[in-house]
Amino acid sequence: MDKLALSEIQTLADGSKKVGDLNFPKRKVWVKTYGCQMNYHDTERILSHLTPLNFTLTEDQEEADLMLFNTCAIRDLANQKFYSHLGNAKHLKVNNKTGREVKIAAGGCIAQTESKELLKKYPQLDFAFGTDVIDNIGELVYRAYSGDRSFSVTSWDRADNYSIETKVTHNSPQAFVNIIKGCDKFCSYCIVPFTRGREKSRSIAEIVNDVARLVTYQGVQEVTLLGQNVNSFGKKNGESLAELILELDKIEGLEIIRYTTSHPYDISDELIAAHGKSKKLANHLHLPVQSGSNTVLRRMLRQYSIEHYLERLERLREANPEIVISTDIIAGFPNETEEEHRKTLELLDRAQYDFIYSYNFSARPGTKASKMKDVLTKEIRGRRLREIQKYQLDIQAKLRSEMEGKVFRVLVEKKGQMKGVTKWMGRTSCFRIVHFEPESLDQSYQWHWVDVRITQATALSCQGEVVFDYGRKPGLVQ
Repeated sequence: MDKLALSEIQTLADGSKKVGDLNFPKRKVWVKTYGCQMNYHDTERILSHLTPLNFTLTEDQEEADLMLFNTCAIRDLANQKFYSHLGNAKHLKVNNKTGREVKIAAGGCIAQTESKELLKKYPQLDFAFGTDVIDNIGELVYRAYSGDRSFSVTSWDRADNYSIETKVTHNSPQAFVNIIKGCDKFCSYCIVPFTRGREKSRSIAEIVNDVARLVTYQGVQEVTLLGQNVNSFGKKNGESLAELILELDKIEGLEIIRYTTSHPYDISDELIAAHGKSKKLANHLHLPVQSGSNTVLRRMLRQYSIEHYLERLERLREANPEIVISTDIIAGFPNETEEEHRKTLELLDRAQYDFIYSYNFSARPGTKASKMKDVLTKEIRGRRLREIQKYQLDIQAKLRSEMEGKVFRVLVEKKGQMKGVTKWMGRTSCFRIVHFEPESLDQSYQWHWVDVRITQATALSCQGEVVFDYGRKPGLVQ
């Protein structure tokens, strides 16, 4: 049975679904997602394919009939968490409430490269599947419930074209939209080309129709365009990310456009100009630099210099003076000298990032960097990472203090408790999180657009007060 068509699924009188020769009673699926936005996007696709098979999502492992791990191979910490969680899953192989056997599956980047090893090491694992067979999850679950065990599917999609429909399973005005998959860069530390394959882009026409559908029928108001190297979008089709953004700009009801992740080498003049032309493009860009040293960048095979990178930042800020920039930094790349490390601290001063994601270098098996002889110790890497983070926080505190007294429009996402006080949280166009107290405790701001005046801003937190509540935009599914 290939991809399960809805026409093949019958609903029976008892509420179960008949698929081929199997009955699927109502079951629950528990999912753990690791890593980047692309993985969370993939999880949504998985859930959308499981719904016709009578699965509903649960956050309680102990009531799950199916446990899915959607893995990330980029960071060692995410890897170790996954291995630990999968190991513990052997104690959950039988559902204590129903007495039924629990099916356990692993998908995503680790499964793409290590599926056979996972199946050998973890006998509780029923099947593993790679990144390019997400839309076949229905077939794989069918196989598992047919009695097939310990199997893996990690084949690549060999088609030249790339066409999907975005699946949104949550009740939210925010959506991730995948526009390109794979990466052709082969940076020396990065495993992505081996876990996601080579670059393939969707067409602008398909994406615009996809987003228009989400806006019209599901009330989506903010989209994040996704890709491992989103700036390479459309190159092989004679299209570009800048063209796509300006077409999406025309969709009535769409309020904010974001995109990630970017490669500095591919930030074109056309794309920079779009940051000045577009009325809906967010005032934030995440532009990973990885290191402030040109010699380290060459060992990383990053294809740009710090001078080129800073020139791109200058041009972006000229095109949109309101834009803020964030970045990724790897501390302690193999054989990084103290002078090369200092160059990264100098870059923080020059670039004036709004925030950074910073990590110690961890070797990914199969990459060029994993084969480099390295003199650095764990202690040296830890010290350098702490220095980078402290240096950035001082810069961040100064930049954020300039927000005080200004009014920002935020899309409110959720509420929570801060030191015993109920506060709501939303994001500005520039991706800063703002917390504010409700005007009354019974007031709900869920998915409202609200103008908030910043009353206090630190390096890590912004507090505000409501100036005006616009309410929910029309069209959002209640």
